[in-house]
Amino acid sequence: MEKVYPNGFSDPIELLLAENESHKKFCDSIEVIADSLPGKVDKAKALKAARVLKHELPMHHRLEETVLFPVLLKYAADEDNMVEIVDRLKEEHAIDEGFSEELVEVLEILGAGKAVENANMVGYMLRGFFESYRRHLVWENNVVLSLARRRIPPKALREMAANFATLREN
Repeated sequence: MEKVYPNGFSDPIELLLAENESHKKFCDSIEVIADSLPGKVDKAKALKAARVLKHELPMHHRLEETVLFPVLLKYAADEDNMVEIVDRLKEEHAIDEGFSEELVEVLEILGAGKAVENANMVGYMLRGFFESYRRHLVWENNVVLSLARRRIPPKALREMAANFATLREN
């Protein structure tokens, strides 16, 4: 019997695609928050966005960096340029997580029903994040996960799924 891993998925690539789809919806949610500034922000939506940035986004990056990327590097063909792709994605992850720290602060203020000092700047920050992150998700789905699907053999996918489950449990 095949073991089912996080969120009911047994295929780690499908899990990552599903998480990326969830992150696209998250970007939509942040866009709604940016559009509702300065005074009509949904507090619950702002707090949920802060939680995603604090917990879900770093976990997703951890799954990719500690499990997916090493496996991709192992099975990629020379013409895939996987070293450069992985380096770029790690850099984007670091930038996103650094930027997230500032956004969490602002989203928690909004979630508490308080006004932010400069709503235009906050809107600009939120837009900068979701526009960049949307591009990142498209790149991952269309290039990285597509390559993963073609290159990673079934046995390695099963090992990845088990490693994903272990990371999620810790």
